[in-house]
Amino acid sequence: MNSIMTANTGAEPVHKKATVQSAETFIAVVLFAVCATAGVAAWLINYLQGDEARSVDSIDTVQVYASLADGELASEEDAVLEEWRQRLETSFSQREQALQQQEQNAMLAEQAAALAAAQAAAEEAKLAAEQAEQRARSAEIARRSAMEARRERAEAKVAPAPPREEKVAKVSANAVRVPASVDWSTCDKPRYPRAAVRLKQEGTVTLAFSLSASGEVLDGRVQESSGTSRLDNAALEAIVKCQFTPETLDGRAQPSTALVRFGWRLNG
Repeated sequence: MNSIMTANTGAEPVHKKATVQSAETFIAVVLFAVCATAGVAAWLINYLQGDEARSVDSIDTVQVYASLADGELASEEDAVLEEWRQRLETSFSQREQALQQQEQNAMLAEQAAALAAAQAAAEEAKLAAEQAEQRARSAEIARRSAMEARRERAEAKVAPAPPREEKVAKVSANAVRVPASVDWSTCDKPRYPRAAVRLKQEGTVTLAFSLSASGEVLDGRVQESSGTSRLDNAALEAIVKCQFTPETLDGRAQPSTALVRFGWRLNG
């Protein structure tokens, strides 16, 4: 019995040694597995982070490309808009210049028409004045012819007057002389010439008439002009047709000269 116990006592250390080695091996395996797992986990983490980084880089690159594309598109749009703006400004400028040119042409046409009308009116007025002057000259010639005929008739009717010296000798010192005067009731007053009205001509003319003892006009002339022959001739032509009250000396009619002043004035 003691032998058996001894044998058992010798085998126990060997068994313990084997157990210790098995535990160490197990621990080593476990540690290796843990390390391997940690390594695999670290590799996976690094790989995944690398993918994410590449994904982010890809996204950033796409965004940059997109931003560049947007920028180029915006620049092209701005260029197109600027070109259209310039075209519109040019078109508006040309349109405005065309309108201004049309207005200037219309204004020039109106001025030309007004100038032509003024020239035509001036020519017409000149022609009318020439015709009036011609009529006035004709009337003056006719008037002088009529006066000459009247003078001849008066000289034929009236006996030659005695010499002036004898007549004066027979007149008393207190003789009363009444000058001759025109009788407006026997004629129409002079009418204002139309050309003078249009030209706004005014003035006062003094006319001298040679009268017979009966008051008949033998001759007439302009002694002091109004400044316009048109007015002078119109007054002379009208008044020469009037009957005069002859000059008297002590109540006796005698040939004389009468002065008539006639004023031409426009109303208003």
